[in-house]
Amino acid sequence: MHEISIAGAIIDAVLDAARKNDAQKVNEVFLEIGELTALNPDQLKFIFETITRGTAAEGARYDIKVIKPLISCKKCSYRGPIEFFEKLHFFLPVIKCPQCNETDVDIIEGRECCVKKIKIS
Repeated sequence: MHEISIAGAIIDAVLDAARKNDAQKVNEVFLEIGELTALNPDQLKFIFETITRGTAAEGARYDIKVIKPLISCKKCSYRGPIEFFEKLHFFLPVIKCPQCNETDVDIIEGRECCVKKIKIS
């Protein structure tokens, strides 16, 4: 479960930003999580609630926007989403162009994991 280490790094960054801005309380955290990171937003929220007890971020609201993968094909210039298939409870990305089946593609979106904004008081 890689969510625990990533959640810890996110909360460390949020608390550091709150400290640098002399905040007493973190009220809300806005995150963007790419679908290709395989991070589960519900698990992240649960971990955030657990690891922020006793900190300025305790009780904060977490607004997580999931970013769908977007590719650009170098062969046919397709720009758009990719498809997933499910196998053994895991989603494995098929990172190829859905128009020409080329695998020489650039991943434009879908690997993000970033704090976009925090609301503090």
